[in-house]
Amino acid sequence: MKKILCILFCLLPVLSEAQTLYKNQVRIDKESITRSNDNRLTINLDITLQENLKVASNNVATLTPFLEADGKTKILPSIVVYGRKRDIVNQRNHTAFKDTYTIIRRKRNEEQKISYLIQMPFEAWMRTANMKLNIDVCGCCDVLEENSGELITQLNIAPLKLQPSIAYITPQAEGIKHRAVEGSAYLDFPVNKYIIYPEYRRNTTELAKIRATIDTVRNDKNTTLTGIKIHGYASPEGSYANNIRLAKGRTQALVDYVTSYYNFDKSLIVSESTPEDWEGFRKFVATSSLDKKDEILRLMDEENMDIDKKERAIAKLAGVQGYKYILDEYYPALRHSDYTVNYTVRGFNLEESKEIINKRPQLLSLQEIYLVAQSYEPGSEEFNHAFLVAATMFPEDPIANLNAAAMEIQKGGDTTEAKKHLAKADPKAAETLNNLGVIAMLEDDLDKAEKYFNAAKEAGLSTQADANLRELKKKQNYPRQ
Repeated sequence: MKKILCILFCLLPVLSEAQTLYKNQVRIDKESITRSNDNRLTINLDITLQENLKVASNNVATLTPFLEADGKTKILPSIVVYGRKRDIVNQRNHTAFKDTYTIIRRKRNEEQKISYLIQMPFEAWMRTANMKLNIDVCGCCDVLEENSGELITQLNIAPLKLQPSIAYITPQAEGIKHRAVEGSAYLDFPVNKYIIYPEYRRNTTELAKIRATIDTVRNDKNTTLTGIKIHGYASPEGSYANNIRLAKGRTQALVDYVTSYYNFDKSLIVSESTPEDWEGFRKFVATSSLDKKDEILRLMDEENMDIDKKERAIAKLAGVQGYKYILDEYYPALRHSDYTVNYTVRGFNLEESKEIINKRPQLLSLQEIYLVAQSYEPGSEEFNHAFLVAATMFPEDPIANLNAAAMEIQKGGDTTEAKKHLAKADPKAAETLNNLGVIAMLEDDLDKAEKYFNAAKEAGLSTQADANLRELKKKQNYPRQ
């Protein structure tokens, strides 16, 4: 058998100490094994034949590095070391070795250093391969020694790490920050009456809800109340004509209450009424387990049917018990007064915004929230929080969703949330196309990623798109298992 000396190199660019092996006769210095972005494996090291390594004058030693892992082997160019006489003979005969890195004559009792530098295409199996060195010592045609080899270490080529370029959009400043807060009050009135009795049944609680909403705006030095809208509803029970009267009267009663309680100018409050809340009624029935639910829904959708006849037909169809359930469980919730308090908000500087975002984020503009995010380190908890707040406060805004998606991608991990936000972003925006490309690249759909990046570039986002196309090239070059 041939003598094998196994030398395995680690991935550190430079070793702090030299490695010796083969009875301290061979030394390894300055070891470096790296993979480039164009998928080339570079092996760079010094192999030193130490003073005590003897190669007889008529002998030859062949040092052949190779990579080995999972049943696969890659033979690398050899280093041939001749004894003095053998070197002379081979020069006369012009003997040549195939796949030779270099040929040297052994100098007796001297150190000889070979700088071994080669490149080759990187293959996935090499990532954790052993790098070994066979040493064959021969005299004439005989193998003089045998050795089972020495294991030194294992390659540790890091997996491909992408650095995608994520695109954000800076929101435009909001000229006047218009805001609104909405609520519903369920006031109780005596039968056929539209006078508000503040102490009657649950009215104390319901009126307090309205006042609390208004007070939140009135008592905030940062906001200015601009108007209140009240919309009153009655249930379908009873005649439509009477419900018109009740809805109007009860809505006006609430307007009068709010006006007198705060001494507001009447022009500050606008109102409207809906005699019977059939839309709300339909929602209740649609999600119910009522018998004959489908028939009741079809009756509701009859557009040409007299509304009072429709209500009576539904009562008959539901039956005594079913209609009693409707009267007790559904109709009370249909007697409600919806209110909207409109106001404006002053602008805030960065420090103010950083404080308000955790207290009343609804007062901030999208741009103010964005500037808060940009004041923190990308990927930090504060950075991520700001973009989540933006998406919460502006759930349908394309820019808020685009930026929230960008944050989720940058955060790493599951891209599910990023995809949800991107579904609400502008599909034609260059930033959307770029970020969809990043997701596709991370999910190994490289063809789709390339199309997105090229589309983003055509849409004007050349910096990020070009950077991502370069990252994509790394991914394309990295071999698959």
